[in-house]
Amino acid sequence: MTLDPTGANVASTAGVVVLLAAVMFLIGGSRLGWLVGVRKDAPFLFNPTGVRSISAVGGYGALLVAVWGLTYAVVAPLAETSALPVQTGFAAAGGVLALTGVRFSRFITFLLGGRTAVEGALGRDEIVPVDDIGDDVDLAAAVAACRRGEWRPAAALLSATGDDDVRSDRLQALVWASVLDGQWVEEWLAASPQDPLVTLARAELALTRAWHARGAAGAEQTSAEQFRAFEAGLTQAQRLAERAVELAPADPGPWATLVEMARGQQISQEEFQRRMDGLFERAPHHVRGSHAVLQTLCAKWLGSTELMFDAARGLAADAPEGSAVCLLPVLAHVEHHLELETGAGGPGRAARHMTAGATRTELRECVRRWLGGHEGPQPGGRLMAHNIAAYAFWLADSPDDARPHLEEIGRSVTEFPWVYTGEPGEVLGVARRWAGLPVVAPISGSRPADVEPFSAG
Repeated sequence: MTLDPTGANVASTAGVVVLLAAVMFLIGGSRLGWLVGVRKDAPFLFNPTGVRSISAVGGYGALLVAVWGLTYAVVAPLAETSALPVQTGFAAAGGVLALTGVRFSRFITFLLGGRTAVEGALGRDEIVPVDDIGDDVDLAAAVAACRRGEWRPAAALLSATGDDDVRSDRLQALVWASVLDGQWVEEWLAASPQDPLVTLARAELALTRAWHARGAAGAEQTSAEQFRAFEAGLTQAQRLAERAVELAPADPGPWATLVEMARGQQISQEEFQRRMDGLFERAPHHVRGSHAVLQTLCAKWLGSTELMFDAARGLAADAPEGSAVCLLPVLAHVEHHLELETGAGGPGRAARHMTAGATRTELRECVRRWLGGHEGPQPGGRLMAHNIAAYAFWLADSPDDARPHLEEIGRSVTEFPWVYTGEPGEVLGVARRWAGLPVVAPISGSRPADVEPFSAG
């Protein structure tokens, strides 16, 4: 076959541009990007999203030119006039554009704004606030009392909560509501200085405030002052948690706190193992502690993808049906999705991982075991577990699997893991619409607006 040299030159030049664009697209999301000045905190033209988007648009345009050139090169030797190969080239390029243009525009929208942008933004009245309390009316009353500066309802609630996981959930919700004003904790301590629960509450508050001081940005975007405040907060939290261990040697709560802070402290493997042993000797299937182990062992902290999945699958396999620990591999897939999304493969590779048959099968099996307890899922970590399952199935593009969990969540969206994609309430609304549910769930009648304070007796 004879090719017209003009068309062949156009096609080959455009092909080189496509290749260069593909290389820049890959580099833009990889660690190699640092070598050419790509930074997450740089202006759009030099940050990973900008480099990927510009490379994709440039490469797509060059691809259309290459199609035109190749068509021209093939048709020109057979045509008697130059008009026919030109028109045929435009027709071929136009055909490719018609077949792929919509998908490509969705892909660019996905690169720039994520999946929520592709599926459509919500109005402000459709975005529900974060709610870590759910239908726990006793916890709601205690949180309300803490915000008024009253410590007794919280103390009574925590003392009366026998389930380690439920107590951990309640303590964390109380602390999260008190980051800016924890006066009730100080008054509780003054009244009961030897109470291990208030000591643990102070440790949790110090830990939460330390993370707030550090912020969620990467190390390169975190100031020295923020790091100093972070380290000081972690030191205080460790001292208080160890004091709580002394006051209540059998309680797994302080050990879960020590495991939780490990990734921020960058401790040695030996010290991390000591903390894990202390936790699991007291509560082999502690939900929050198990989550903290997984987080610490993921690639962005002290471990790797392989270590994370090994730990997640091992802990889940040992957990009884009904325990939220059964969902650890689900959480591992969510973390791996985040790792892939910000890596060389970008959002496309992350989406392919979550929608793969093997991933979906494991997600479903983990959820089956969690829901398969003798009396259904255990109460510890239940709200967070429904949020994790719904989010994972949304990433896996499996609406039938996600729908029951979205219905269970209602308006009780937890910050994690939805914050990995955007504002939690907005992402939840997008997921509900995707699953064929009303964007905003009906108001549940299980938690009245005015609840009576909890009483231990």
